[in-house]
Amino acid sequence: MSAGVMGRVLPGAPHAALRITLQAVARRLETAGQADVARELGEATETWWQRQQGWTAELARELGVHHEINNALVGVRGNAQLLLMGPAAQAPGARDRLEVVLRESDRIREAAQRLNALKASLTAVVHEGESATPSRAA
Repeated sequence: MSAGVMGRVLPGAPHAALRITLQAVARRLETAGQADVARELGEATETWWQRQQGWTAELARELGVHHEINNALVGVRGNAQLLLMGPAAQAPGARDRLEVVLRESDRIREAAQRLNALKASLTAVVHEGESATPSRAA
């Protein structure tokens, strides 16, 4: 299990345990004299594993959107803070609305931090999977 943001814990990747189970079944089949079926299962398992790892890595890359969200928030927050310091904040209701913008932008920033933590967790899963992948002979 890997630690997430704000005390939450993300469960370990279930696909790693499934891979181990499928490999064990393939070994039992081979021991039972079903080498062709064992080889087929082994190849199918490794093909699936490689695709799963690729999908997980792509998802981790896509979660890099947290950086763009934070960049946009800098502009939103900066402009709201400037307006709060100027005469525009004296208009009826303006200060309250600008404070809502700042408060809600904090919520967006927290969500972006959770995306970043999820990205880090998925990246760790991919790296763990790469170290667990047997090298293939060419």
